[in-house]
Amino acid sequence: MDAVVTVFSVAAFLLLVFLLIGGPMVAADWARKHREAVTARQIALTDALDGRLGAVVAPVVTKSLFGPWEVRIAMPFLRSTVLARMLSVIDDVFAEGEAVPSSAYRIILTVAEDPRRAGSSRRVHGPAERWAQTPVGAA
Repeated sequence: MDAVVTVFSVAAFLLLVFLLIGGPMVAADWARKHREAVTARQIALTDALDGRLGAVVAPVVTKSLFGPWEVRIAMPFLRSTVLARMLSVIDDVFAEGEAVPSSAYRIILTVAEDPRRAGSSRRVHGPAERWAQTPVGAA
């Protein structure tokens, strides 16, 4: 009976040592590989977009723990041809980066501030604000 308790105690001790030392090492290695995969995918996507479209957009690629890949891009306003080519490039990059070509990814588009439109929007609001501040009898 003493031999069984001794063997069980030694096995429990070795398992505890492995969990306390090996477990964090395995978790840290997995986290490092995850970060490297996200960084490599963002670099590949940025290079592909820059090669086909020029320096028009700058994507940010993330990957949640159990969710799909996520690509965030600030799009130039009303540039549908750029959008169509950009989506094609994103699909190509994500198709060649996985063993299974149909990996899930999510694209989040935001509208980038166009300097030409920002100047014109100020001109539209300027006279309206001045008109609203004009006294009633002073027209």
